[in-house]
Amino acid sequence: MKAAVIGCGIQGRGGHIVNYNKMNDIDLVAVCDANFDKAQAVAKEFYIPNAYSDHRELLDKHDLDLVSICTPHVFHRNQTIDAFEAGANVICEKALAISSTEAIEMIEACKRNKKKMSMGLQNRGSAEGNALKQFIKEGGLGKIYYTRVVSGHVMNIPGYSVFHNKSLSGGGVLYSTAVHSLDLANWIIGNPTPVTATGTIYQKTHHMKKPEISWKGVLEDFETEDFAAGYIRFKNNSGLSIESNWLTHPWKMRPKIEILGDYGSAEIPLRIYTDQGNQVFERTPKITEPENPFFEVLKDFVDAVRDNRTPIVKFSQMLHVQQMMEGIYKSAETGKEVLIKN
Repeated sequence: MKAAVIGCGIQGRGGHIVNYNKMNDIDLVAVCDANFDKAQAVAKEFYIPNAYSDHRELLDKHDLDLVSICTPHVFHRNQTIDAFEAGANVICEKALAISSTEAIEMIEACKRNKKKMSMGLQNRGSAEGNALKQFIKEGGLGKIYYTRVVSGHVMNIPGYSVFHNKSLSGGGVLYSTAVHSLDLANWIIGNPTPVTATGTIYQKTHHMKKPEISWKGVLEDFETEDFAAGYIRFKNNSGLSIESNWLTHPWKMRPKIEILGDYGSAEIPLRIYTDQGNQVFERTPKITEPENPFFEVLKDFVDAVRDNRTPIVKFSQMLHVQQMMEGIYKSAETGKEVLIKN
């Protein structure tokens, strides 16, 4: 199958191109980046025959089976839809879009063109996530009534991309970092339908003593949030809280995900506990993590296209995660709980 990568930054190069090249049946025929020098350099490095600065020219000149979208969030909608209209299947990096409206338009374009769509969410390739999802699916924790998600970095705002630029990224730590843990938690607990969101966001960077500027530019260029917190209420009356912080202090990190059910609780990194009366028993299975979880997710996308099946990241899951994040942003902006339309 013929593939192309649009966006030659860290994830495009190190995630998609490197892993496509590990697959014997993938012919990586072209790359694209708005910075043509970068596209040419990556093409030369990986012996890719064609480089472009305009994704539309790439799509016009090649009959592609697979396209990876690895550009800033604001470009995902148009580039993804253009790829579908050109006859390709698409795997898009997170966040899917900068709004739920855009996400719906992307999904509708995929359906209209009878193509496959997935996302570059490497946590879906983790063995511990899969093991916990199966344990819950089989009823091991009973009804899930609460999920807690914590994510972030230790005093590190990622400066290698444009996550600090709101016009290009749409948001900060929530769209760029928390999305991974939020998606994993949502997938593990069965993708319940979100109905309301409450949230708050903050820019600590602008109030720090001697803030570290990791991005290209000056302090005033930092436009997004470095802290976000929210609460989601689901249609099944369970709830989920999320906290994400790029400027976490270097104490012992809390579990990324905690899940509470009628019969016990579980965590990621993986720990499973069940209870009877006042007794608690550990039920954590022994698992072996894959060497490269992102490869597993990319390969699932490739296999789904080849086998004509649904990829591991499904439409409703993509949309629910986008709606939850958007709801948190809207609540933070208005100071009120917001309804999530489904």
